[in-house]
Amino acid sequence: MKTLRLMSCCAALLAGCSFTTAGGLDECETSADCDTNQVCSSGGFCLPQPEGCGEVVGPTTGNPIVLGAALPLTTSGGEDVSERQALNALKLALGEINEREGVGGRRFNLLICDTRSEPARAREQAEWLVTERGVPAIFSSGSAQTIAISTITIPRNVLLMTHTATSPDIGTLSDKTAASGEAGLVWRTAPSDRLQGRIIADLVSNVRAVSGDQRPFADTTTVSLVYVNDAYGQGLFDTVLGRVSNGRTPSSAFYARNGDVSAAVTHLATNPGPSIAVMMGFSEDNAKIITQAAAQGRTSQRYFFTDASKDSNLITSLGTSKGIVEGAYGTAPAQARPGDAVYTTFKERFRTAYNGTDPGQFSFTAHAYDSMYLVALGAAFAAGAEVNNPQPITGDRIAQGLAKVTPPPATPATTYALGFSRFTEARGEISAGKFINVQGASGPLDFDATGEAPSEYELFQIVDGTFQTVELIAPAAD
Repeated sequence: MKTLRLMSCCAALLAGCSFTTAGGLDECETSADCDTNQVCSSGGFCLPQPEGCGEVVGPTTGNPIVLGAALPLTTSGGEDVSERQALNALKLALGEINEREGVGGRRFNLLICDTRSEPARAREQAEWLVTERGVPAIFSSGSAQTIAISTITIPRNVLLMTHTATSPDIGTLSDKTAASGEAGLVWRTAPSDRLQGRIIADLVSNVRAVSGDQRPFADTTTVSLVYVNDAYGQGLFDTVLGRVSNGRTPSSAFYARNGDVSAAVTHLATNPGPSIAVMMGFSEDNAKIITQAAAQGRTSQRYFFTDASKDSNLITSLGTSKGIVEGAYGTAPAQARPGDAVYTTFKERFRTAYNGTDPGQFSFTAHAYDSMYLVALGAAFAAGAEVNNPQPITGDRIAQGLAKVTPPPATPATTYALGFSRFTEARGEISAGKFINVQGASGPLDFDATGEAPSEYELFQIVDGTFQTVELIAPAAD
């Protein structure tokens, strides 16, 4: 480690030392030259990294392709298990890709930051990842955080890939730049809540039957929409509210994430209370609301959950109150598809890598796995086919590559499963500029002009404290 101090620099003037405004900083070639909690900037100086950043996956030497991730790995209640499992899926895919020499002979390195579910902190971390680390792409999670990060990434032509952000607002972002052309810079493997909201409303309104002819919501008369007051909850609330029908009377209450939930609790505890409460928020807040409502006598309240609560944290956090949600239904973008070979391979790889953990017990694990493979394929297009003369791997070029995984109508293209088995073939085709089709662990990924791929949804039910898939549902048309 070489310390740049004014006196030592003056003493070495004849040796070629020049003055710098970075007095007191340390020179570096890699982050290994710096102290703990410091990183080597692109300018060659050791700088402090933002709070929450520091976890690194993949090689740090050999000219890796450095990517960033700003994910809400913790909340006010501790670790977010669902987010950690989604990160594990990203890591699994990254490892498989690196075992196949990455892209253009360069492996991938992932810099991970914990946003703590705070959009302002996510924005600060994204600024560091883009400005100091020069990443061409960032993985994000959560609608509010993704929107916050996009204010940093879009103006700098950095690709933003999210596996969980389902707010309809994501599809309206102005993410096309002069460099990216018709390929936007914000992509997601999770479908919009415009679709999930239709299914939820039709179910609780008893417009749609379950598993053929079952109608578990036939006796509902009042529907309460309890939602987190951010882009995620607001988007779902708006869609469900506008579609509740069949004589059902809707009401609502909102709250701030990781904040005061008393208004929602009071709303539920008011006699006689709603026939069913649709809980459009995250597991830690929903657990607080349910527990506090139960303490006020609402021990037989019926609940319906959305994707953000398909998380073992919900059951764990409820503790002795977990029986209240036994038998409850919920929806999430579909992952486990009976007989689907792509998902089955992912599931078994995940279980082996992570001590038998079933990825189907969490939302968006398959979507995270797919997102890493997609970014790698986009990077392959960016690098081009000439190994000895690779093109720069930039965010706008990755975006243009992602536009190659959904061929225009009547365009011949080979379909590749996202995963290790055919990655090298897919990489070769897309690096040559060809269109390909992809089948993800999360299902078909046919992206539209907004960088979104529509999806089926799974209707799940909580049985013995686990999430069991009841059926897959295609969302109704507008």
